Amino acid sequence: MSFIIKDLNNGITLIYKQVLSTQLSHFGVTFNTGSRDESDSEVGLAHLLEHMLFKGTEKRNWRQILNSIEMVGGEMNAYTTKEKTCLYASLISDHTRLAIDLLADISLNSVFPESELEKEKKVIADEIDMYADSPEEMIVDEFYERIFQNHALGTNILGHKRDILNYTKADVVSFVNKLHTHGQMVVSYTGPLNLYKIKNWCTSAFSTNALKPSNQIRKIPNPYTPFKVEKNTQHHQCHVVYGNRAINMYDNERKTVLLLANILGGPALNSILNISLREKNGLTYGVDAAYNYYSDAGVFYIQWTADINNLKKSISLVKKELSKFVAKPFSHTQLERYKTQFKGQLIMSEESNQGLMLMMGRSYLDFGEIEPLEKILAEINEISASQIQKLAAKLFEPNSMSLLVYKPEKD
Repeated sequence: MSFIIKDLNNGITLIYKQVLSTQLSHFGVTFNTGSRDESDSEVGLAHLLEHMLFKGTEKRNWRQILNSIEMVGGEMNAYTTKEKTCLYASLISDHTRLAIDLLADISLNSVFPESELEKEKKVIADEIDMYADSPEEMIVDEFYERIFQNHALGTNILGHKRDILNYTKADVVSFVNKLHTHGQMVVSYTGPLNLYKIKNWCTSAFSTNALKPSNQIRKIPNPYTPFKVEKNTQHHQCHVVYGNRAINMYDNERKTVLLLANILGGPALNSILNISLREKNGLTYGVDAAYNYYSDAGVFYIQWTADINNLKKSISLVKKELSKFVAKPFSHTQLERYKTQFKGQLIMSEESNQGLMLMMGRSYLDFGEIEPLEKILAEINEISASQIQKLAAKLFEPNSMSLLVYKPEKD
C-alpha cells in the first residue's frame, strides 16, 4: 500500500503506511523546528526542550511517561537536528493507542516542572562534557561552526554549558511556542493497523484548538569563506575534516550529490576512499564522506583519522582521489555498478519500518510529499557520468575546499 496523507481537524497532518508483515507499530511526532531556529539567546533550547517534553504533563508525571511504553515492552525516544525535532515510539501493535495518546499528551500538554528542569539541565551539562571527550564529533561541529560562521546552522545542537545551566522555565515555554504552529507538526505511522483506527485515535488524541499559523522565517546563511586550520588537541591521533558548502535540499542535483558521497566514502567497504586510504595504504581505521542538506544550504565533507606521521600523506591521497572525479568520467560499467550498490542500500534501508516512519515525517515537512522508493530509484538510474563529473568539478574546486585538522599536542 502506498503512503496515505490525511489532515486531522486541527492543522496537524497524519502520514500513514500500512505494513501487514509485522506485529510492531511505529508512531512519531515531528516538528519542523530545530537548533537553527534558535536566536543568539536561545542556543541549546531546542535540545533542552526535547528532554523536557518527557518530564510531565497535566495528566502524567515523569514516572508515568517513562513507564508507559517501557512496561509493555516498547521503546520511546527523541532527537533534535538542525531543522527538526522528533518524538517517537515503537511497540507491539496491540498497544498502539497508548503510544498515540502518550506522544500527543507530551507534545501538546507538557508543563515543564521547574524541579525537573533543574535536574535535566545537569543531565545535559554532563552530556556536553561527554561529547567533549569525543573528538570525531567535536571536529565536525567545529567544521560546521566555521563553514556557517555567525549563523545558527553552525551552532552546536547541545548548546553551551553556561547557557544551559542558566535557562529558566520561562525560556523553555517561550521557545516551545515556535514548535506548536500550524503546518509545522506532523504525525506518522507504520504498522499493521488499518487507517480508520489510526486516524480516529490521532484525531481524538490530538484534539486541540487549531494550531496558530507559522511565522517561521529562517535566516539565510552568510557567505562562505574557505579556511585551512590546524590545531593541537589532547588526543592520541589526528582527526581531519575536508569539505565544502554544497547545494540545498531543493536542488535538482541533490540525489547526484548523495550518489557521489556514497561512491566516495559510503558505508560499503569498497568505497573509493576506504580502498585508497585503508586497504591499499593502511593509513586510517575509517574514512567517511557525508552530504547533509538543509532548506537553504548543504555541506559535503570527508572525515578520517590518521597517525601524525601519516597525516600529510592521507590528505594528499584524499585530494588525489577527488581530482580523479574531475579529470575523467566513470565508464558506463563503473557507474552502473555504483548505482546498483546505492540502490541496494536504499532498498535495504526501507526494511526498517521505524526508519521509514521517521523519514515520512521529515519528508512531508520538507517537500510536502513522500517520494515513493520507485521514483527515487528511477531518478538514480537517470544520473549520468558527465553529471557526476561536472558536479565534482564544482564541489571539489581546490580553492573552495576547507580543511580542519586536530593534531596531538607534542610531548
